[in-house]
Amino acid sequence: MTAGMPHRHGLRTCLLISTSLLTTACGEDTLKGPEAEVRKNDVKLNIPPVPSFDLANKPIKELRVKGKKKLKTEVTVKGFVTWVYDCATSIRQPGEDDKAVQERIDTDPTLCERAKFYIGDDKDTPAEKSLWIVDVPRPYTKLDLKRLKKKDRTEPLKCEPDEKDKSKSICPPYAVGDEVEVTGMFDLASPHSERNSDGLVVYKKMKNTTQPYESPPPNPEAPTAGGAAGGPPPPGSKPSPEDLVNKKKG
Repeated sequence: MTAGMPHRHGLRTCLLISTSLLTTACGEDTLKGPEAEVRKNDVKLNIPPVPSFDLANKPIKELRVKGKKKLKTEVTVKGFVTWVYDCATSIRQPGEDDKAVQERIDTDPTLCERAKFYIGDDKDTPAEKSLWIVDVPRPYTKLDLKRLKKKDRTEPLKCEPDEKDKSKSICPPYAVGDEVEVTGMFDLASPHSERNSDGLVVYKKMKNTTQPYESPPPNPEAPTAGGAAGGPPPPGSKPSPEDLVNKKKG
């Protein structure tokens, strides 16, 4: 080697190494990150079938959902009583016992609403999804019995409270859980101002399977009630105590 010439062996070695690294870099993407660990899942999902919305076995639900075509017509529906109106429970004040509540009712029967109950396709149907049965016959009140003689107690939606033969009474027995069959007019409102946008049944007659009962045939000599739900009393008849109280309040 000529004197004075710089020693370049180390430089050549570095160039060879750099060229090798460059070649490797061109062949592979050295900046590529690790591949995601994606595993093929062979597990089959057990998706439940789409629930059936068939209303064939839910006549009451069907009537509430699709019953618009049956408005103003007489229907017969079977179901279970899911709610019963109880006046004493409705008007009871805090701390008031049964005797005090009943005294108030006896003094002023207008504190109570008209008798009604709800029925559903099943025993556990919520009240808000049940069908209303309204204008149900109810016993004469204590005030009625005091002011009206028996021969004058002819209202078509009231019955004698002490009727021994319940099969002859127009007032049906019913309680939550009872299986019943009700016939009446399907409408959005009753003649006595009960209203439900899903429809209600204005009571005409009933069968109770749980408490053996069937409404007696109508008495042809009895005054009619202006349809299934009642109306003004026939000409010449006396107004009921309830009508007198309402008139006085008005």
